[in-house]
Amino acid sequence: MMALRLFHYPLPILFVALIFFTIPFLNFFATAALYDLSQRWDHVFDRIQPLQYFLSALSLVIAYGLIAKKKFGYYLFLLFSIVLASYNLWMVAWVSLGKKLFLAGIRLQTPDIIWNAVFTAVILGAIFYFLRKEISAPYLSGLQRGWRGGYRETHPVPFHWTNVDGEREGDGYTINVSGSGALIPLPQHHFLKEGDPINLHLKLENEKREIIPISVKGTIVRLDREADGTDLAGITYEFQVAQKEEKEEFLKFLTRVFAPRYPVSNKIEAGKNLPGESTGELVNISTEGLYIKSDTVYEMGELISVKILTRSGPIFLKGIVRWSNPNARYGKPVGYGLQIESAENMNHFRIWVWKQRFRIFHGR
Repeated sequence: MMALRLFHYPLPILFVALIFFTIPFLNFFATAALYDLSQRWDHVFDRIQPLQYFLSALSLVIAYGLIAKKKFGYYLFLLFSIVLASYNLWMVAWVSLGKKLFLAGIRLQTPDIIWNAVFTAVILGAIFYFLRKEISAPYLSGLQRGWRGGYRETHPVPFHWTNVDGEREGDGYTINVSGSGALIPLPQHHFLKEGDPINLHLKLENEKREIIPISVKGTIVRLDREADGTDLAGITYEFQVAQKEEKEEFLKFLTRVFAPRYPVSNKIEAGKNLPGESTGELVNISTEGLYIKSDTVYEMGELISVKILTRSGPIFLKGIVRWSNPNARYGKPVGYGLQIESAENMNHFRIWVWKQRFRIFHGR
């Protein structure tokens, strides 16, 4: 079963994971060849340096993290790269000062050290590029099966789906949407399977809050099941050539709703008429929306007044509840997401949001 699942992994992920899995073995045999210990394998371990042990162990953990779709796998790769790059920079700097470096009794020449540093940088840069490309795609999403590098906020877009022959259909709200696909909940007894074509009808809102219907054909690339038994379908879009305007409108919508969000922890007051009906804490904020952690969860579609407490004074906003999350689903605490409708002082609010981008410790 695991072997079959590997066929669904992106090739760059599998290739990079294989590279890191083989590093300890390559390290062992390279050391044996360097010291001519092909007949005395038990002596090889005495020749391996502490840094080599560290990087070998780290590479195995990285390989596991990538295959298991864990966040730490990517972060440890970054650590691996920093350590290896720093070591190469140290060697270049050392020989540049006229110092000598030896390996197995042989002096390392400056051109060889520089060439090795450049080669290492190119390889690590290529791995970084392809990993970032994949972790920003559905492979590593915000669900339990992994994570997503590019920030992707859960966003509910009303949709209606039908299968290719129109015999089965369903309605709901998307969980995640992107420029290439969507994650949607399915009703019971949907009888869909991976590889099935599907017709997706989305209802988007433009800047004027006007509904713009978008219809797109797609293919089911993944089916998951949550702990509560809800089936989820990962869909990849297949916009046709004649749908150029629809696709552009869709991408404009995504650009607006997925404005960069920044983690914050400011206290807030909220209410249907005036702030003060409930309290909570901001989780993230953008110029287009925010997520509030609160024991009081408002219903979708309600207009809410919010007072954000900041050191420079309170900020008053009004927003429409676009996501009600009383069960703490999809990696978010109990609370609700707002789409911002207006601000008492929009310029003040935008400047405050912009400042969050440069904070090391986010908060008030």
